[in-house]
Formats: sequence, C-alpha cells, structure tokens
Amino acid sequence: MIERFPLITIEGPPAVRGRTYGAAAAPLIHRAIQIYREGFLASGLQWHDAVALGNRFARRIHDYAPPMYAELSGIAAGAQRELGEIVALNARTELLYGLRGDAGDEPDRELAGDGCTGAIVLGAAAKHAQVLHGQNWDWRSQAAQITVVLRVRPETGPALLTLVEAGTLARCGLNELGLATTGNFLKTDEDFGADGIPAPFVRRAILSSHNLHDAMGVVLTTPRSFSINVMISDAGGEAVNFETTPAEVYWLLPDDGLLTHANHFRAPAALARVQDRGLSVTPDSLYREARVHGALRRQHGALDLGSLKDALLDDWGAPHAVCRRPSSGPGGEEAATLATVLMDVSERCLYVAPLPYAGARFWRYDLHSEQPTASEL
Repeated sequence: MIERFPLITIEGPPAVRGRTYGAAAAPLIHRAIQIYREGFLASGLQWHDAVALGNRFARRIHDYAPPMYAELSGIAAGAQRELGEIVALNARTELLYGLRGDAGDEPDRELAGDGCTGAIVLGAAAKHAQVLHGQNWDWRSQAAQITVVLRVRPETGPALLTLVEAGTLARCGLNELGLATTGNFLKTDEDFGADGIPAPFVRRAILSSHNLHDAMGVVLTTPRSFSINVMISDAGGEAVNFETTPAEVYWLLPDDGLLTHANHFRAPAALARVQDRGLSVTPDSLYREARVHGALRRQHGALDLGSLKDALLDDWGAPHAVCRRPSSGPGGEEAATLATVLMDVSERCLYVAPLPYAGARFWRYDLHSEQPTASEL
C-alpha cells in the first residue's frame, strides 16, 4: 500500500529547479529507469536505443521550449543520469507505441494498461458554482512506486501543482491562475514515426500558460508526436476538450456544465475520419465515459467534490471499471487505477488518492502548505 504520494517543491530558474528535482527524486528516477528499461525491452526496444531516441527528442525540446530543456538537463545532473534517459522517461508513450515502425506488428502489451477517465463540472451543474476537474489515472501497476506530486514555483510564470512519474515534467494538474488540465490516452493508425513534442511537455506548457486562450493555443499549435486527449478547465467557468492526432485536432465543449471523456474519440468529425485503434484493447472506455457522465447528470445542480469522487470510484464492471482493480491485459502486463485526482480549480487545490481501488483516502495538496493533509471528501 501507498499511503500518499510524496510532495517535491522546486523553485528558481529552470536549471536550478531541475537539479533540485533530480536530487530529491533520484532513487525514484533510478527505479523509473529500471521499470521502463524492462518495458521497452519487452516491446522490442533496447535501452541504449531508447536513450538515443531520448536525445533526439531532447533536440526538439531545446527548440520548442529552452527553459524545459534546461530543467531536463538539471534533472539529469541532479539524479546523476544521462539527459537522454530523462527525456526517454518523458517520451515513454512515444517510445512504447509510436516508434516501432509498422502499425501491423505493434504489440498491445503496454497499451492494455493505459486508460484514464476524466470529468469537468462547472457553472449551474456545480452546487456552489465552482469549477471542478477530476481524473482516474490508469496505468501499469509498477508506476505507483515512482509517482510524486511536483510543486513548481518558477522565477517567471505561474506556480503549479502536477502529479507525475518521477523525472517527468507534467501529467495532470493546475496552476495559480486557475487553469487545470488532464489527459486521456488515444490511439490511431497515424501514431507511428511522427515527429513532434511528447505529451508531458505539452502539459507543462498548458500549466505554464497565463490564460485559457494561451493554453488552448498550446494544443492547437504544438507539433504532436502521438494522439492524445486533452481536457482544460478555467476557474472563470469555461472548459474545452481536444481530441488530437499527429495531424488533426477535434474539439468538444461542455454540455450544460458537464464535460466527460475516456479513451475513445467522440467528436463527430473524428468519428467520421479517424481509425480509433484503442477501443479494440480497451472497449470498456465506452461504458466508463457513459457511467461517469450519467452519475454526474443525476446530481446536476448539486455537484461537489464528493459527487465527483463517487463517480470516479465507480467499480461496476470490475476489474475493468471506472476505478480499475489490478488486472492483466492481453499482453500480460498488470494495470490498475493508480490515482484518483480531484481538483477544485476555483480554490486551486489538488486532492489525490493513491490506489483508490484499495480504499480511497484523499490527500490535499495546495500551492502554499508545506505538506499534504489528509482529507475526508
């Protein structure tokens, strides 16, 4: 059991932040490298090749966002690892799924572990008219051992909180200006060999934005190396969902204050144009999204963090439920819901329950308290 994920706070210029992060998380980063070394090898990718590909992605990051490159270099120095290793951890989705050539020979071993169900509540749907944003993060069970909450206080730009695998820059989270984001895995027949920016860097750029306009612009203008779903909410009461492929972006807006998404394409244009390759491995995505949306709809107008928590802890259809219990996929890799994340975007608070299928105890993280506190939602 994991009682709570550790909180790591970094501040100052990018290189300093990175060194602090790398040193504080060094044992977890070393463990992450061991986990993904084995995962890449099972998928036919030798670690030295993964590091070489990491160095290739590093050059793209240098051109895309020099501060992120400096932070990555700092992480590598602080953890006493190679830069290519740190970038490979950040680009693990692209290395596992997108760089092995032909779509026809790609195994589903790792894909079977990926999931995630997300939801946003705003406007008249919420009990107190606040903006709520939540997600279940479904992934390989081993990754729970290397997960941390990262609090970033940069010299310039907004402070932010994000749940990450050690050594990576962002997953889901929020910033002090009232922007929040979560991501959901998508897969299409276009996700092979595309040159672009891996998802953690896109997420960090979203969380470093000053307003919704700029955050949306990040998704719309950044070259993408893999399909991904991006949910963005703003404390001012707006939200948007982007279903992306390396070539296209499709969008969805809230329906009467509710926006939900799992791991399949829903935008009408996407349904007409995209070959959705994820559903063949995670068909439960269809009912996971429907069940979360239905649970929230039934309490429309009275929704709070407790309502969102209950929707995301739904275990109907277990083990392949909204809240997934440990189970093996077609490739034999065990996966589960590693964390339920709830965000009160209006209050800039992040609530995280590790391994919620085992008894969800939530911990509250904010931008100012030195340590997380236990919370009863």
